[in-house]
Amino acid sequence: MPPVTDIAVYQKLSELADELDQMASDGPSLVGEAALGTAARTVRGMASAVYQHIMSTGDEKQDS
Repeated sequence: MPPVTDIAVYQKLSELADELDQMASDGPSLVGEAALGTAARTVRGMASAVYQHIMSTGDEKQDS
């Protein structure tokens, strides 16, 4: 199995956040909608962190 790249991680997290947003809009209850919306925002934040890492240059990169 080939190694997973940062861009693949970013793309998958973004895709998952979009799916969670869609599920939230179709949510059967306010509680479910709130939970899915919170999860989508959290996953989108993770995607943003990976994107920032990808876009950082040389000295700014942090691999730890």
